[in-house]
Amino acid sequence: MLNNDELLLILADSKDATAVYDSAELRIRFVNEGMLAFWGKDNSIKGKTLSEAIPELRVQPFEQLLLKVWASGETYSATDTPATLLIDGNPKTSFFDFEYRPIKDVSGKTIAILHTAIDVTSRLLALKQVEEKQKREDELIAELTATNQSVKLANESLSGINNDLRASNESINRLNERLLESETDFKRLVAQSPVAIMVFRGPELVIELVNQPMLDILHRDDSVIGYPILMSMPELKGEPAVELIFEVYRSGKGFDGNEAPVKMMRNGETETRYFNFSYRPLMDGGRVVGVMDIAVEVTGQVLSRRRLEAIISEKTVLEHHLRANEQRLQGILDTIAEGVVIVNENGTPIYSNPMAWKIMGIDAATFTDRRYNDAKWKNERIDGSTLPAEDHPMHIALRTGMAVYDQEIAILMPGKEKIFISVNAAPLINEHERVSACIVTFTDVTSRRKILQEKDDFISVASHELKTPVTSLKASLQLLTRLIPAETPGMAAKLVDQANRSLNKLSDLINALLNSNRLSQGRFPVHRSHFKIAELINECCQHIRTAGTHQIVLNGDRQLEINADEQLIDQVLINFVNNAVKYAPQSKEIIIEVTASDVEIKISVTDFGPGIPREKLPHIFERYYRANHISQQVSGLGLGLFISAEIIRNHGGKIGAESEEGKGSTFWFALPRN
Repeated sequence: MLNNDELLLILADSKDATAVYDSAELRIRFVNEGMLAFWGKDNSIKGKTLSEAIPELRVQPFEQLLLKVWASGETYSATDTPATLLIDGNPKTSFFDFEYRPIKDVSGKTIAILHTAIDVTSRLLALKQVEEKQKREDELIAELTATNQSVKLANESLSGINNDLRASNESINRLNERLLESETDFKRLVAQSPVAIMVFRGPELVIELVNQPMLDILHRDDSVIGYPILMSMPELKGEPAVELIFEVYRSGKGFDGNEAPVKMMRNGETETRYFNFSYRPLMDGGRVVGVMDIAVEVTGQVLSRRRLEAIISEKTVLEHHLRANEQRLQGILDTIAEGVVIVNENGTPIYSNPMAWKIMGIDAATFTDRRYNDAKWKNERIDGSTLPAEDHPMHIALRTGMAVYDQEIAILMPGKEKIFISVNAAPLINEHERVSACIVTFTDVTSRRKILQEKDDFISVASHELKTPVTSLKASLQLLTRLIPAETPGMAAKLVDQANRSLNKLSDLINALLNSNRLSQGRFPVHRSHFKIAELINECCQHIRTAGTHQIVLNGDRQLEINADEQLIDQVLINFVNNAVKYAPQSKEIIIEVTASDVEIKISVTDFGPGIPREKLPHIFERYYRANHISQQVSGLGLGLFISAEIIRNHGGKIGAESEEGKGSTFWFALPRN
C-alpha cells in the first residue's frame, strides 16, 4: 500500500498543474511545479494557507469556491475562467480550465481538496482571433455587397460612369487584397498555434487546415488534407466525439467537451485517449460552410486522476481491513489467558492486556506507570536470590535482540504474597534493523511452583529420613558379610551379596534426590582446586575396567590441568560413563576425548549404541526425563543428567549432547580454563 508521501510523489510527476489543500483553512499540503509556475511562486508557499501564499486571490472568487467545495463535498469545475496573478511582481490575467475535487475519508468527511488546472489562454486567444477574422470577413462581404450595389447604380446611371467605375474597381481590388491577406493571416494563425486546431469544409467534413499539434495527436502527416475525416481516419467512425462534429455542421451550434474519450490508432493498436475540445461552426452569409475543431489532449491528467482515485479507494479498503484486524487482535489480546505487555526500547509499557493486570494485581494505569526493573517491586530468581536488571528476560531481549523463552522469575510487591511467573520475551525489529520494542507474554505459575516446592520439601525430608535406616542397614550388611566365611557356599552368601547391591542402588537414588533438592534450593557450593583431567578420568572409569565389559579409550592431552571442583566433575564423568554402559550395552568401546582451546577445555564421552531420537535430544537434561526406550528396563530417576547440567552451569561452563539413531551418542561439557 502506498503511503501519503508516495501518493504526493505521483502527483509531483503529473504533467498537469496540481495542488492539494488539507484543511478547511485551505492550507497548501502539496503543489507541483506546474501550479507554482501558474501562480508565479516557489516551494516556500507549501504549508501556508492559500490567502497567505497568494494574497492577490483574496479579491477573486476562488477562495470562496474552495471553501464551498470543502463544506459541501461536491466537485466544482470551470472552463475559460480568468485569474489575475502577480508574475514577477506584475499583475497578469490568464484563463484556466480548473477543477476542485474533494477527497473524502470512509465516513464521507472531506479531508483534502485536489486542485488541477490547465492554462487555456492560448486557446481563447485563438478563438478570439478566429472570431475577429470571421467578423472581418463578414465586414468585407458587406462592403463587397455595397460595392456591387454601387456598381449596379453606376451602370444604371451612365453619367459619371467612368469615374465611378474606376473608383469601384479600386475599392474591389483593395477588398480582394484584404480578403486574401485575412485568409493568409488565419492560416498562419492556425499553423503557429500551440493548441491543436483542424478546420473542416463541407458536409463530409473535408480537412482543409490542420496544424502540427493536431497531426501529432492524430499520428498522421499533412497528407490527410483534402480528404474527408472518415476517409483519412476510418477508425474514428462511430466515435461520439467525431459524430458531434457532424452535428455542429448540421445545427450550426458550437459545442464544448471535457475529458471526452476517443479510440484512436497508434502504432497499429487501438487505444483510448481523452480530450478537452471546442467545436465552432464556420459561417458564410448565415450559412454553415465548415467546422473548426480546437482540442487539448488530457489523457495523462485523466489517467493520473483515475490512478489516484484507485489508490485512494484501495487505501480506504486496506484501512478498513486494518481496523477490522486491529479489532480482532484487540479482542484476542483482551481475552487471552496469558498476560501480554509491549514495552518501548526504554522498557516503559505502552500496552498491557487485562490478564496482565490481573496476574500482577494492579490496575491498567498503575501498570503503565511502572517499568520491569521498577523499585516498587522486587524481581527474584526461583531460588530466592535477587534477579539483577540485566538478567531480566525483557532486558535481555531489548539488549541482545534475541528472544527468551519460558524463564521463571518471582515478583514480590509490598504487602502482597510473592508470585511466580513464566516469561517469554521477543524483540520487535524496526525497518532500520534495530530493536525498537519488546513484546512479553507471561503466565502465573505460582500454584505450580508451590506444588514443586512441596514436592522438593517432601523429597528432602524423605531422603534425609531414609539415610539413617539405610546407613544402619549398610553397616549391618557389612557386618553380616564379615561373619559369613568367604569359602562358604550357599544361598546365604548370594542373598547378602544381592542385598548389598540393592542397598547401593538405593543409596545412589537417595543421594541423587538430595543433590537435586540442593540444586533447586541453590545450596550446591563449588570448591575449586587444580587437578589433572587424565587422572580423574582413570579413577572414575576404574570400575568399568574392572568389570571387563567395556573398553575405555582416552584421547587427548593427558597433562592438561583445570581449576574446578574435582568431586563434582568426577560425578559428571561417572554419570556420562555409566549412561554409556547402561544405555549402550552392545557398544564394547567407549571413547573419552579431551580437547583444549585458549578459553576452554572440552571433555566428551562417546558410545556406539542405539542413539537418541532427535526430538528427544532437547529434553535430556531436564529433571526426571529419560529419553531412551531402554530406560524402561534400567533403574534410575532421570536425575543424573539434570544434576550434571547444573554442576557444569555452576562452574560457568557449557553442556550438550549429539546423537544419531543407530550410530551412537556423544555427551560433552566444556569448562573455562581460567
